[in-house]
Amino acid sequence: MPEHEGDYRALRRKIMGYIVSQAIFAVTEAGVVDLLAEGPVEVETLAGEARVDADALTRFLRVLVAEDLFVEEPRGTFGLTASGELLRSDQPGSLRHLVTLMRGESYLAWQDAGHSLRTGQAGFDAVFGKPLFEWLAAHPSQAADFDAAQAGLVAKRMEPLLGSAWWDWSGTSSVVDVGGGNGTLLGALLARHGHLTGRLFDQPHVVEHADLTAHGAGVADRCEVVGGDFFAAVPGGADVYLLAQILHDWSDEDAVLILRRIREAIPPHGRLLILEQIIPDDDRPHPEKLLDLHMLVLLGGRERGEAEWRGLLVEGGFDLVEVHRGPRSSLLVAASAE
Repeated sequence: MPEHEGDYRALRRKIMGYIVSQAIFAVTEAGVVDLLAEGPVEVETLAGEARVDADALTRFLRVLVAEDLFVEEPRGTFGLTASGELLRSDQPGSLRHLVTLMRGESYLAWQDAGHSLRTGQAGFDAVFGKPLFEWLAAHPSQAADFDAAQAGLVAKRMEPLLGSAWWDWSGTSSVVDVGGGNGTLLGALLARHGHLTGRLFDQPHVVEHADLTAHGAGVADRCEVVGGDFFAAVPGGADVYLLAQILHDWSDEDAVLILRRIREAIPPHGRLLILEQIIPDDDRPHPEKLLDLHMLVLLGGRERGEAEWRGLLVEGGFDLVEVHRGPRSSLLVAASAE
């Protein structure tokens, strides 16, 4: 092999990485992954069931075989690998929702990643002419897809929080889910703990799509749905306030403002539970470092390390009390500063 040939090939793969991500989205959206749930299928049959071109499907899957998502055995017959199984819609721990979020407007925002590099601001605003959440408010169909994908991601990350592994819910009577979207997390929490009452708080056009009845009998009766703006005020007086995958959407300045609004609302005995990622301090590759860049380009937000979380909470009027690290998300428990 000529000198540096290995580096050349590796760099080409990195530069063309977007092709892999969009190929994953295309075959997932077409239903190819779910059609392979029962085992390998011959490509002509698979293409017919998915209503796609057989030759094109072969070429898409050839790329994804090399990414260890599919196997071709025998030739012309494709199946899923263990990694590919994680793209199935019915698979526990599925990453299908992440695939959904990484297409469309989220993907197009990366056309102006240079804007984010130059300014430290969201590239989405430069491409679409307004911030993401304003744009979604004017595009109901895309907003519904976005909210559903977010709910799906939270659903996979929240399991340790629902039980007692991270927080003892027996001493809690009331919860406010700040930025709680369509109620996926709060509904599951109330369904698991029948003594809890809750308030679902988000923008009016978001909470109008909440359906707490989907979580079982009696849940909606114990939950109040409140529309508002968490930069202005949040409902007061609850024992616990939840922020699940919210603060990473925002710059430090905006995140501190959200925290201060919660600090104004929370009683002295209350606790703030933050469900987020924590970026490792080392220099090894890690998905959260990629997500950190995506949050910058999409929203002007950021992922944070533990020291950054501590500093942010102090600025917002809280002290970090506990940290529970998990494989998908971590829980930061905070109390009002003296």
